[in-house]
Amino acid sequence: MDRVSLIWRLRRRARRGALCMGLFCISMAMLYALCAENSVPVTDALFGVRARTRAQPRAHSVTKVLRGGAKPMYLDPQKLPGVIPGNPNHPIPVLSSPNHTQEGSSKETHPQHPKRQREESGFFAWLLPRPFRRAMETLFGGRHQVAQKGEFFGPHEALGKVWDDEMSSNMLGKRLRKVVQNYQAMNKYGVKLSGPGGVATRPKLSGPELLCQLKKTVEVATLTPKLEPFHSMPLASQLPPKPMTSDIGPYKSCAVVSSAGSMLYSGLGKEIDSHDAVLRFSAAPTVGYEKDVGSKTTIRLLNSQMMASDDHHFLSSSLYSTGVLVAWDPAPFSADLSQWYNKTDYPIFTQYQQYRKLHPLQPFYILHPRYEWQLWQQIQDNMAEPIQKNPPSSGLLGTVMMMSLCEVVHVYEFLPSRRKTELCHYYQKFFDAACTLGAYHPLLYEKNLVKRMNQGVDQDIYTHGRVTLPGFININCTQGAGSE
Repeated sequence: MDRVSLIWRLRRRARRGALCMGLFCISMAMLYALCAENSVPVTDALFGVRARTRAQPRAHSVTKVLRGGAKPMYLDPQKLPGVIPGNPNHPIPVLSSPNHTQEGSSKETHPQHPKRQREESGFFAWLLPRPFRRAMETLFGGRHQVAQKGEFFGPHEALGKVWDDEMSSNMLGKRLRKVVQNYQAMNKYGVKLSGPGGVATRPKLSGPELLCQLKKTVEVATLTPKLEPFHSMPLASQLPPKPMTSDIGPYKSCAVVSSAGSMLYSGLGKEIDSHDAVLRFSAAPTVGYEKDVGSKTTIRLLNSQMMASDDHHFLSSSLYSTGVLVAWDPAPFSADLSQWYNKTDYPIFTQYQQYRKLHPLQPFYILHPRYEWQLWQQIQDNMAEPIQKNPPSSGLLGTVMMMSLCEVVHVYEFLPSRRKTELCHYYQKFFDAACTLGAYHPLLYEKNLVKRMNQGVDQDIYTHGRVTLPGFININCTQGAGSE
């Protein structure tokens, strides 16, 4: 009798233990879901930095710092919630955890009826309150599937069939809108606003007028030994004696190949290789992706962070040892070259000098930081709201750079095609809408500008992700075409 009673008590304790453990797991999952969205410090304390990369920025904390509180301090935009701090060994910006699967990314996105989408989410999910549903999704991976499907990338979602050149931050989802608003409030580089942009009453220029304005106000310049303070430094012997626009080109037809995930399964490789010159970005490979991105590389544009990252092996990888290299690093908005040299974002000059010692004959240029901010000013002047006070993306820098070297430029997947996806890069399994819509860089507004200047048809964008832009040499600005 005592043995039966003991077994019964043990079973009852086991049931209670299982029930308590289940409730504990659900509570922790709910706490994780709430912390990852609302409380960065708590998330860091409980779950570490990896969980923080999914966190949502809090606008009021930024406003409080900017307005001046009891402890005024400088807030680096790279340290915003949702972004890994400025460590050259980590990417910036990171706005979601790279733990999505690439399964199904090859499938073309098709419109689905809302009822069908509801059924795919599960019947019981719609009976649960939202916190419980989030907890279950966090436990069983449902959130990752939702993030991969995306809130912007269906044919009938916010992005629509073809990019709308009036896209604004108000069209973004809650998460991205907060991130963009925080960056719009930051001013790490001391940007001074001027011109007609940033207000709804700005003058809207036509495509030809925009092209003329760009040609007249933006100079694609590179560093030379004659510039102060480089002429008296050992670096002078390693810099090219002439600007890039004097040494390279002109090319008749050029391709700018973005690193976007929508390049996958595009079948554009042969078309890209048919151009006289091909520009690629940072660590974008061609081996294994030739069918979609081609194999030719004439110029490669590098950012200073990638050059300093141990993960990319800049000094030893054969990926960078062919073709022309062009590097860039943002400088303070009004700084001269001496001030920039002493305060670069990443050690671009150190890496440049080391690379030149290893490859002294390879053409290697550094963009003048004035070019970056001239281009930024053109974006702001032609937008109806303030944009991020950070330099343009490599994508736009490279596109305008090629416009100075080529008669015609075809840009692939800078404006997303029907293959639009949240996959950031075609060579990495990392998903985030910010890679298309922008966070640190004013990508949203850059795409608006490119869409207005596009001389091709919308069907080319939809099917091939291809934008056609004229080279500066072919832009005719007579008869007041470029007047504001």
